[in-house]
Amino acid sequence: MDTVDTAVPEKLSPGTVIGSWQVTSGAGRGAYGAVYRAVKVGQEEAGWVALKVALRSREERFEREAEVLSRIGHPGVPRLLAQGEWKGGRWRVPHPYLVMEWVEGDPLYPWSWVQSPSSRQVLRLLAQLCRALEAVHAAKCLHRDVKGANVLIGPDGKATLVDFGSGTYPEAPPLTEAPLAPGTRLYRSPQALLHASAHPRDGARYIAGPEDDVYALGVTAYRMVTGVYPSLEAELEAGQGVRQKDRPVRQPPHLRVRQILPELSALIERMLAESPLERGSARELADALEAVAARAGPEADRPIGTSAGFRPEVAAVPEPLGGRSPGRAGLMGAVLACIAMGLAMQRVSGQSWIASPEAGQPDAGTVGLADASMTPEALAAAARFEEAAQPKEIVALEMPKQPFTGQKRPPCKPHREMEIRGGCWIALNVHAPCEDDGFEWDGKCFLPVKARPRPDTSKYP
Repeated sequence: MDTVDTAVPEKLSPGTVIGSWQVTSGAGRGAYGAVYRAVKVGQEEAGWVALKVALRSREERFEREAEVLSRIGHPGVPRLLAQGEWKGGRWRVPHPYLVMEWVEGDPLYPWSWVQSPSSRQVLRLLAQLCRALEAVHAAKCLHRDVKGANVLIGPDGKATLVDFGSGTYPEAPPLTEAPLAPGTRLYRSPQALLHASAHPRDGARYIAGPEDDVYALGVTAYRMVTGVYPSLEAELEAGQGVRQKDRPVRQPPHLRVRQILPELSALIERMLAESPLERGSARELADALEAVAARAGPEADRPIGTSAGFRPEVAAVPEPLGGRSPGRAGLMGAVLACIAMGLAMQRVSGQSWIASPEAGQPDAGTVGLADASMTPEALAAAARFEEAAQPKEIVALEMPKQPFTGQKRPPCKPHREMEIRGGCWIALNVHAPCEDDGFEWDGKCFLPVKARPRPDTSKYP
């Protein structure tokens, strides 16, 4: 256990007491804070909480995050339990901390990869997230960093929207001088990117709205069911000279992956509409998603990912690592909902597979992404500017301490799969920091291997 003089926010030992809370284990670290699993002193039987401690003294983001969470009361958003200041470290300077509900769950993208949900399951999951956003927006708040890494799926299928470190409310003072608030580039709306490009140095801030959260949820949904980002796909097609009336294009999800219900595909496309007004509100989308899930036929129950052509770009399996620890601190995917809450730090998601179009699939059905003012060159320039202007806030997803539900257990395939912490993993052709490319272990990036379904032997004697 650390003493007050030796403890530092990013390396608190089990047993360290912060206010009324005792650290039991580390959970993750990012650009602004470190998260720990903790219990309340004298009430250990009450269960775990997520304790987030600021890395820097007097971190203003914590106050704003606490205010946002305190305004929202919804089962799809973690509850704020307490907040305070802890004086510790060599100089005993005050570090704010937040105590939040501990939420069990898997990050959305790895969960989807391992579980291969059906269109009906995806419809219901997206409806849950829209209901959570409905509550956020009803409280006059914004999330501003909706993405797969900030969604946790519990064992019961419940979706929780987490990490409100970039959240805001109308009277919140700005904390950065950049045109855009901290966020994740690939989830930015076209309006946000173009504003950043048009106002690189004049200090004009982009005023985000609920429609930006809806667009980001559309990006999240598109990537979950197809394996690629809609904006990345459009950039690649535009770069290869594939144009429709001089505009970048994307295929609706059901044309990329034939198992996807067309009605689900249409609702994802609605979220990604170029016009903010055409996207609809979170409430309207939740109603529509729930209605489609209720009336859809048996075709909605086909697993999307089982044969959808997901192809992770794998690397040669490195030499066995034995019991070595991860090369750097990150977020534990399988049980950490504490990123929830506040890891404004987390800037990665756990998914990293590539979905290949079905063989012989038609190229028709593409959707224009931008009008004449949103040319490929303008959007690309805006994205480059936004990426350069924003500070790097990347945290790797740490290997979970136990395999995911549905993940393959040993024996793992020699020369292709690697056993890590009781599960089989595929090494990717990506080196740490993994950003959006899997879980980090010993400086490399990995994806979980799905377990093959057991054959049905009931028809055999």
